[in-house]
Amino acid sequence: MPPTGDKGKVLIIEDDPLVRDLLSQTLSDVGGYETDVAVDGQDGLDKIREADFDVVFTDLNMPRLNGMEFLKRSKTVRPATPVVVITGVSGMEIAINAMREGASDFIPKPFKVDKIISTMDRILGEKKLLGRIIDNAGSAGSMERLNAELFKRLQEIVALHSMSTDIDGQLDNKDIYGRIAGMAAKLLTTNEVSFGILEDGRLDIKSAIGALSAPVSVAGTLLEEVAGRARYRIADVGEPNPVTGAPLASQYLAIPLVVGNETFGILSLSNKADGTAFSEEEIYLAINFARKAASKIENNALYEVFFNNLVDTLMSLVATVEARDSYTKQHSERVTMYALRIAAAMELGAEEMDLIRFGGFLHDIGKIGVRDTVLLKPGGLSREEIEEIRRHAVIGDEIVKPIKFFTREREIIRHHHEHYNGAGYPDGLAGDKIPLIARILTVADSYDAMTSNRPYRNARSHGYAVSELNRCASTQFDPEVVRAFLSTRIGEEGAA
Repeated sequence: MPPTGDKGKVLIIEDDPLVRDLLSQTLSDVGGYETDVAVDGQDGLDKIREADFDVVFTDLNMPRLNGMEFLKRSKTVRPATPVVVITGVSGMEIAINAMREGASDFIPKPFKVDKIISTMDRILGEKKLLGRIIDNAGSAGSMERLNAELFKRLQEIVALHSMSTDIDGQLDNKDIYGRIAGMAAKLLTTNEVSFGILEDGRLDIKSAIGALSAPVSVAGTLLEEVAGRARYRIADVGEPNPVTGAPLASQYLAIPLVVGNETFGILSLSNKADGTAFSEEEIYLAINFARKAASKIENNALYEVFFNNLVDTLMSLVATVEARDSYTKQHSERVTMYALRIAAAMELGAEEMDLIRFGGFLHDIGKIGVRDTVLLKPGGLSREEIEEIRRHAVIGDEIVKPIKFFTREREIIRHHHEHYNGAGYPDGLAGDKIPLIARILTVADSYDAMTSNRPYRNARSHGYAVSELNRCASTQFDPEVVRAFLSTRIGEEGAA
């Protein structure tokens, strides 16, 4: 990290001493910036009259002179100085008003350290680019140089956006791990790139381009420094390579991937294709790419935890339903197994198989809302009791409905009692209007119901069930699904 002050000078205007000290320490110790502080807007105005600052961070609600008024007056004192508003007062209208008054950015509290640093880095990067444009104005070939620089920046932005979109589309962290190195190599035209996960003092390499893919011990290397400080590090030519120990023949850039202030991975880049050192713009680009990847990896991990907890809850409800009725114990598992055999015989794709695998387990979850006296009644059911039983399809759908990513699974839960001729429930759908995966569950569910003991009768034989499937093909059941079931081993030989 460069010595404090080498990168720029920052003024922090904040009346809360704890927040003021935190911002000052963050920008000084982590960012490497020289900092000064002011206790309110009036104090801040006095400071910018006396000295020139690269960036000003200001709160909004302060005594004597608030942040919005400081913004207005600062433009008459230092019109070119960027001002970033940090406030606990949220709301789009406040953010828009701050921007109208000339704020360069708006950061709500509570803020993250990396947001403060990335905002500072971005603003200074833009100031340096503008400075170069002004310096070149009027000189020979300035327009050509300006166009070339702007085109280069545009290419970088387009490339970063493209890769961010690609990362956003990855739902499995293993896929992201395997692609990070290739993406980074393409983004920065670098010949040697590796990405690894930190585990027990070692960097377990998950993907590499032109670099060693064996696990690396980080002890005593710059990788240990990067991991411990959660801060990028550049090693110059001649310094020891953290992987091989040999003197570096080109610059080596190591960037941490951080979640919750903890470094969990490191992206390393070296040996640029054009043989030059990493520019500030390239470092900023690489850091943004690493942050995007880390954010997606964190979101995927949180989603996986949430999804697993949700699935466990739903499966517990299914288990509760089956525990109430010994006759239907493991019914959902058997139905799912039969339905998967049918889907395989119909050569359905992996997506449909996954939908059946999960939706099949949940298809009777709505029976949690049916009374035991009805669900377990050994004799015939009254019209009202039949209607209560039938409501389980709608109840199950309502249970799962708030979970937005179970849309297709809901088709199974709601429609597995629809009939091919439209005489089923709850919606009276017919033919192809019934989703195929629900039509498959209907056959699987009916076969298992016929061949299992029920409260009101003993199990029927495999032969009887097959004859009923054939008899009711084209009325209750989709004939194509029936044919597919009969072509499976279970359809030919029975469940035994």
